[in-house]
Amino acid sequence: MDKLEVLIKELYNSIRDDDFARITLSKPTDKASEVKKIIIRMVLIKDKRHFSFVYRHPTKDITKNHTVSEGGDLIVGLIQSEFEITNFFTTEKHFAAERLPNGKFNLKVQAQKTDIKATRTHDKQKKSLLTKTDYLISLEILNKKEQIQKGKGDKYKQINKYVEIVDGILRKNKTLCKLDPMHVVDMGSGKGYLTFALYDYLKNHSKQNIMVRGIEMRSDLVDVCYGIAYDVGFKHLSFEEGTIQKAKVKNADVLIALHACDTATDDAIAKGIEADAKLIICSPCCHKQVRKDLHDGIPAVQSINQYGILMERQAEIVTDTIRALILQKHGYKTSVFEFISTEHTGKNLMITAIKHDDQVDMDGIQIKIDELKETFGVKKHYLEEAF
Repeated sequence: MDKLEVLIKELYNSIRDDDFARITLSKPTDKASEVKKIIIRMVLIKDKRHFSFVYRHPTKDITKNHTVSEGGDLIVGLIQSEFEITNFFTTEKHFAAERLPNGKFNLKVQAQKTDIKATRTHDKQKKSLLTKTDYLISLEILNKKEQIQKGKGDKYKQINKYVEIVDGILRKNKTLCKLDPMHVVDMGSGKGYLTFALYDYLKNHSKQNIMVRGIEMRSDLVDVCYGIAYDVGFKHLSFEEGTIQKAKVKNADVLIALHACDTATDDAIAKGIEADAKLIICSPCCHKQVRKDLHDGIPAVQSINQYGILMERQAEIVTDTIRALILQKHGYKTSVFEFISTEHTGKNLMITAIKHDDQVDMDGIQIKIDELKETFGVKKHYLEEAF
């Protein structure tokens, strides 16, 4: 087996074993070529591996992405005929190849002298606000090489976006950062993905003195999360078994409820209001309660609701608008937005509510709530009676 065959074999082995790190091709055989260098990395696009080629010109860079199959064949062609120097890095080795005038190759192989990781993100991606990886490995978001697990790319993006949102809120509301300690309650914490990430961000990135409590009705998940928190040394993160409706929440500065189904979101919001939480964050899931009443609305609304999908979306809009208004009525400044693309999760709406001390026109807000209910045939909104 000649030196080129060895290099190509190692390339495809690295693709198979997912330890490909980087290839740099330099010294083009065509001296007049505008492309002086090509830098090749592997990235995840829609949770699938692709090769990202950066074509370096004297005054600009051009990036093109290829599937693994296409990219592998393209790399081999470029090495064989278009560039004289190849530097190929895996997580373990460095292969330095030179194409000689006679068409043959010199190849030097050496072990990596520095710790190099097979990253799978684009260079222009924002730096993560997460500082630890051990809990992400335990939660099976990352593998032991700190690479995103197959099928977990969307979840990883969701976790990072969630932390970015909290970071933005804290930057704009400095008084929240002065809470010492900051008591955080995550209602319906589930598998704990976002609970752990929030703890990591607040404790290790923001250096906040915090106490975080996750409440989850499934005892098996509570046990798993409690064990991971202990193993990774998150001393002020605890989990307990219970329902959102029956949970005792007296001391909560920040209350979170992400993807709590139907009226469980309302129960969580009510708990936050009762606790006088300074910040409430929720991502609603399911809107069955209001949807049952929508067919009794005015004729114009009935024409929308003859289509199931439109009726479902209308129920979401009405439900979450009233939730935001009720929060406003109780002295919160509210925002409603899409916190991550539907490409990554269908449960992508987020409501944030920040407590303020300004005077509130409670009667005026109640009129808006009543008008919405009358227009869309809503007899009652669960949150109105959840206190």
